[in-house]
Amino acid sequence: MDEMGEKAPGERREIQVHQDLQDKQECQDQLAPLGRKETMALLGNLDQRETLDHLGLQVSLVQLEERAPQGGRGAWDLQAHEAPKENLGPKCVPSAGGVGAPGMQGSPGPTGLKGERGAPGQPGAPGPAGLAGPAGAVGPQGPSGAREPPGLKGDRGTPGEKGAKGETSVPEAATLRQRMTNLERVVQRLRNTVSQYRKAVLFPDGLAVGEKIFKTSGAVKSYSDARQVCREAEGQLPSPRSAAENEAVTQLVRARNKHAYLSMNDISREGRFTYPTGQSLVYSNWAPGEPNNRAKDKGPENCLEIYSNGNWNDIECTEERLVICEF
Repeated sequence: MDEMGEKAPGERREIQVHQDLQDKQECQDQLAPLGRKETMALLGNLDQRETLDHLGLQVSLVQLEERAPQGGRGAWDLQAHEAPKENLGPKCVPSAGGVGAPGMQGSPGPTGLKGERGAPGQPGAPGPAGLAGPAGAVGPQGPSGAREPPGLKGDRGTPGEKGAKGETSVPEAATLRQRMTNLERVVQRLRNTVSQYRKAVLFPDGLAVGEKIFKTSGAVKSYSDARQVCREAEGQLPSPRSAAENEAVTQLVRARNKHAYLSMNDISREGRFTYPTGQSLVYSNWAPGEPNNRAKDKGPENCLEIYSNGNWNDIECTEERLVICEF
């Protein structure tokens, strides 16, 4: 209400509509003689039609057709134009009022479809620098750099302090002389021991000349077999390089009363006898007319034997002779 105690226009209209539509049957009887156009003209206001639908008072066209006067739908239309509006009762002619108050807000509708992806925005400004991370592990040592040329010679340093006076060297010299005397005695004892050992080893089938030792086991073999026996004993067949060495071998030959093989031969080159090392002879003691390379069976005489008188002779290598080894 306003200050005068009167109702507002919208509120008066709502009360009027309810009053006009209280009697549904009476309103339908009044609308029946009218045509459809006239009825819709009377109910042309949208708000009035919605009000009639809400209250269930809408007059359907089917109901109007059932009540049509004789003459069909054309008669309806004719009568609708001829029917005076004044013939309708006040309950079927709603009075026009003011604009009603806004209705209540409806419930939200369903969620719409997802829209298309918008265009990318402009790149933002760079953010502030982050905090410094922890220090990394120490890497491997790099290669050594190029060596620079030596620097200038430095200044001479200050002399050091004078050391304490040393002891006299006379006692040290006397001590060294005493030690040398003792070593000489030891060496002499070793020599005597070695000499006794050599005599024991050489007796009765061995002789020594200088650093060489000649020894025989009394075996008789061909040249190749005799050479193999001496090799297995870590020696070789005799190679006399002087008259003394030749005499030592001769004594073993006389003791056994058998001719013995020497190491020299001319297998590589006929007429040129050499030592096992390939070196030419530095000493020889050939018998008269030797070497002649004339065997009884006319075969080659490429090996060498020593007689009991110390002379040499060339023979066939297949002949068997006494085995004497040189160490």
